[in-house]
Amino acid sequence: MTLLVFGHKNPDTDSICSSISLAHLKNQLGEKATPYALGEIRKEAQYALDYFKVESPEVLKNVKIQVKDLSYDKVEPLTPYASILEAYNLMESVHVKTLPVISNDGDFIGLVTMQEIAKSLLHQHFNTVHTSLSNICKNLNGSVLVNCGDDVKGRVVTLSFGMESVMDILTEEDIAIVGDRYDIIEYAIDTKVKLLVLTGKTEISDHLLALAKQNEVSIVSVNYDTYKTSNIINQCNYLNDIVSTDNLVIFNENDYADDVKETMLNTNFRAYPVVDNHNKFLGLVSRGHLLNPTKKNVILVDHNEYAQSADGIKQANIVEIVDHHKIGGISTDVPMSFRVMPVGCTCTIIYQMYKENNVEVPHHIAGLLLSAILSDTLLFKSPTTTEMDKKACEELSKIAKVDMESYAMEMFKIGTSLDEYSIEEIVNMDFKEFSMSGKRVGIGQVFTLDIDSIFAKKDEFLSYINSTNYDMLVLAITDIIKEGSYLIYKANDNVISEAFNVNAGQGVFAKGVVSRKKQLVPNLTAAVKNI
Repeated sequence: MTLLVFGHKNPDTDSICSSISLAHLKNQLGEKATPYALGEIRKEAQYALDYFKVESPEVLKNVKIQVKDLSYDKVEPLTPYASILEAYNLMESVHVKTLPVISNDGDFIGLVTMQEIAKSLLHQHFNTVHTSLSNICKNLNGSVLVNCGDDVKGRVVTLSFGMESVMDILTEEDIAIVGDRYDIIEYAIDTKVKLLVLTGKTEISDHLLALAKQNEVSIVSVNYDTYKTSNIINQCNYLNDIVSTDNLVIFNENDYADDVKETMLNTNFRAYPVVDNHNKFLGLVSRGHLLNPTKKNVILVDHNEYAQSADGIKQANIVEIVDHHKIGGISTDVPMSFRVMPVGCTCTIIYQMYKENNVEVPHHIAGLLLSAILSDTLLFKSPTTTEMDKKACEELSKIAKVDMESYAMEMFKIGTSLDEYSIEEIVNMDFKEFSMSGKRVGIGQVFTLDIDSIFAKKDEFLSYINSTNYDMLVLAITDIIKEGSYLIYKANDNVISEAFNVNAGQGVFAKGVVSRKKQLVPNLTAAVKNI
């Protein structure tokens, strides 16, 4: 099963680059892994991807259990032109009571059930049969002597009585069943019946075969006697007439298990067809398949809290976490690999993992790792910066063949432009939720070189922030050059004053506060607890 590797919601450069880099490492180590993003990729991360010519990861909506994660039955389908008897025999051999019917192109058409087959068998003495020569030969162990068209439709007549009676009832287009009564056989051919079924391995002369071809009469010779043939031929009918197509409940492989369960509670079918986005049949799912679903295997990078992770994360199997933040509230049922280090960036840890596994870091991965570390440490100005981060950047810049400072400033310039974003988008751009002394707290952070454009809309920012349902919300507008953050908040002034040692007021500058992880979160946590 493929490992899904992703960072936190509202992904920053570290989340994107660490997902791609760790997925690449896993693939090099023989594990199949795919990187994803939990949201739109921001301009700074996109700049790094474009610069090093790396494809953007696909956005992952959630990791909820889907129908495709269930071990549903991969049932062999039939076409509408299979016979009723073939369907019955298949059901018996695989021990199912429902079979799918598909077109020649694999499109799902409907279902045939044992109940419908039973109804058809109870009424098997109806007059008309519509089937094919191949179905008759398959079900009656026969062979085609004259083929004037595979599709046959007509009234079934068993010619087991005298010539006079035969002459009274036999008409053109009939399907006639007869044994080694050659006078009846010749009369049937002269009458131009649609099909002549010869029972008991009856053989006929070349003269009669030629006459049959001339009169366009198909002939099939079967091994069974007349009585058994008469009983079975009705079961050679096409499935068309007993296929259920109305009022079916059909699931797409991408449907969520929770929704499927709800639907099943309100319906009463034995099995439900599963199709893909192109209506191609995949299998049959039933209630039992929901009892022990296969969870998605995921690796979390740059976060380890439920609120920051993918929707449905509790339905997934977390096999590994690589992070540089405080330990959150995630728990698992089974042991996993959990690597958390007090460094400035997750990508610093991942670079170390490359070295530990003796895997060469290619140019484009080196560029992404470097970009993330420079971003998270603010070119080493953040208090979260460690010597390990600096050393990693020195080594990675050589592999990536870039000048760290000039590359970082160009990346910051591209990434901090906020002209295209709405107030709501800016607040939620790099936003994380926390629980502090029972309070629901949101902290957003944006880095920009154009502080004036933010303050020109300060009232609009404040209006939006106050409209949220958080107990407290702080937006930190971080000035990379001044090495500090301006604060717009929904909180008591005394909390802000206590947390950052400032005279609280909307837009106050907190000097030296540039890190959410090491300053904003711990300072606010302590202030909320103390007040």
